[in-house]
Amino acid sequence: MECLDANSVQDLMSGSLSESERSLAIGHLDGCPDCRTLLGTLARDTARDVARETLANTAARLDELTTGGSQPPGSMGKSALAETALASRDSSQNVVDSAGGLTKLGRYTGLEKLGQGAMGVVYRADDPDLGRKVALKLLKRPDEELTERLVREARAMAKVSHPNVVQVYDVGVAGDSTYIAMELVEGVTLRAWGKQSHTVAEIVEAYAAAGRGLAAAHAAGIIHRDFKPDNCLVGADGRIRVTDFGLAAAQMSDGSPGSSMPDLALTSAGSVMGTPAYMAPEQFTGGNVDSRTDQFNFSVALYEALYGERPFAGKSFEQLGDNVCEGKVRPGPARTRVSRALRGIVLRGLAAKPGDRYPSMDLMLADLGRDRARAWRRTATVTALVGVALGLGLVADLAVRDRVAAQVRESFANTRRQTDRAFELLRNKFDAMSNLAYLSPATQAVSAHYDNADFGLGSADADNAELADLHQLLVSTDWVDFARKISPDVLAVADRKGRLLYTSAALDVWNKDLISVPGIQPLIGSSNNTAIMQLVRNDDPVLAQTRLLGAPHDGLSVMFVRTLAYQGSVNALYLQIADAESLLRDIRLDDRTLLALVSADGRHVGEAPGEVIAAAPADGSTAEVVVDGDTYLVRAQPVGDLPSARVVMAREIDSVLALFPHARVVFALAMFVAFMTASGCAFRARQIAGA
Repeated sequence: MECLDANSVQDLMSGSLSESERSLAIGHLDGCPDCRTLLGTLARDTARDVARETLANTAARLDELTTGGSQPPGSMGKSALAETALASRDSSQNVVDSAGGLTKLGRYTGLEKLGQGAMGVVYRADDPDLGRKVALKLLKRPDEELTERLVREARAMAKVSHPNVVQVYDVGVAGDSTYIAMELVEGVTLRAWGKQSHTVAEIVEAYAAAGRGLAAAHAAGIIHRDFKPDNCLVGADGRIRVTDFGLAAAQMSDGSPGSSMPDLALTSAGSVMGTPAYMAPEQFTGGNVDSRTDQFNFSVALYEALYGERPFAGKSFEQLGDNVCEGKVRPGPARTRVSRALRGIVLRGLAAKPGDRYPSMDLMLADLGRDRARAWRRTATVTALVGVALGLGLVADLAVRDRVAAQVRESFANTRRQTDRAFELLRNKFDAMSNLAYLSPATQAVSAHYDNADFGLGSADADNAELADLHQLLVSTDWVDFARKISPDVLAVADRKGRLLYTSAALDVWNKDLISVPGIQPLIGSSNNTAIMQLVRNDDPVLAQTRLLGAPHDGLSVMFVRTLAYQGSVNALYLQIADAESLLRDIRLDDRTLLALVSADGRHVGEAPGEVIAAAPADGSTAEVVVDGDTYLVRAQPVGDLPSARVVMAREIDSVLALFPHARVVFALAMFVAFMTASGCAFRARQIAGA
């Protein structure tokens, strides 16, 4: 037989054990010195309590005889809690049947004994005033200290209103019997419930419900101090309720009225409160007790329910206390349904130091409530989705190809509209900047310049000197600052004869003839303000010779040229040149569409491959081309302001199946592996959850 715990010894001493249980207990005591020691200790404490009670009663009697039954003002002959209980004494008499059992207590009738413990007896009774059945907890014998303890339990439980805490209805004294009337729970204790077969998930949920009751008590400032499966009831409705707050203590209050409950000394100084098998280290050592103590008691009970054994070994009180205080938790059984994550939660609640436990019961319950199989379930979900994706990939060419093509065509149409809008904005920008440039004193000076030699005046050297002065004026700080404001574009100014006087790409370059640059010659002969915009190659030999763009380099640029005319003659030329690749960045709507800007001679800039650009239809339709095993949809469109230029749009539409040879076989195998992995992870998740 297993060693007796404190409850069994108390029941043996009080005579509440059945005849067979008493015989087994006495037989065990004959061969177990540790249990005999425990019995002797409790008997000694009981004798001491009886002696203290006798002395107190004798002193009270002597005081009554001496004073004639009167007490001076301020006398503490009875505690405030006892007075509260006695004040509610029922005047009706208790009724005892022929067998010596109670059938009526105060207003409560139809008493039926349900069970008894070391301190009291529990009855089922009817409350005729409220028309309901209640559970009555009575003291076995009249005792002021036990009365205070019972009232204390009632007050502790009454402060907590929660579905997982037994509700207290009434507390009072009827005749010589002190009682608590509380919610009647038809069911079994959590320990009896645990003897049935349950999954890990069911056990955790049951204890989590009890933990929520403890957390509610903590929120009300109550510490249970004796949580164990015997102090939890499982109702017929399956709801768990925490009861037996007889050892409950109030936490430190904030001083507000009604926020605290007197922490009465219910045992002698230095004695241990609680059931040893479930006690926390601070209960063994007489240290401070708080909500983390209940957490430890709770964790011991949960550990026992999960593993079928208590976490701390010990055949004697001292040995058990040493193991608990040193945190020597038994290793888990070799074959267990308890996951490492769940064990880690329980072990944290069993930490020897209160500071190493969860800061509150709520935080521990949050960890218990989380899905411990989440990682496996997430893996199962992800791998299943991968398998589905691979399966979709196998039929992508047939199922989604037309839809993808339609989306690509819509993207091309949007890009075309964006292209027209971008170049329109570019022209507007050029016009606005040229208007600002025309108002510049430096530009007006260029417009006002004439070669005197053309009129037979002065000399060519004098004219060249004036051109040099204009160049210096244009490279002055004001003009350079103006040019930088429109960076990164290149800004240039030429006189009425097309001689370059300033370019922001090379400030030291001037007096270069721009007549040969494509598109410039027709403007020189115009008589009105005229503007053109054209696509030019940066490495064009004629353009490179003028150094209009600085040092020769590859690429394409959009060149805007505007004449500054006055009274029928061209006075100056204003040029602004933008890099073509920067324009493509303005046009781009998404990262998957490849763009290229192509000149009349086939030179292009952008991301679209040259083979795809060459295959683009000239009529503006959309075509499907294959380049290096990749399939593209491609379309080319003209640029309205650049008649010699085209914007080519291309988008790859191949699925992953075209990445390498035999890709479909590889994808099929990968899909099979993904689904097998998903099934295995889902099965493991169900095992962890205890399904």
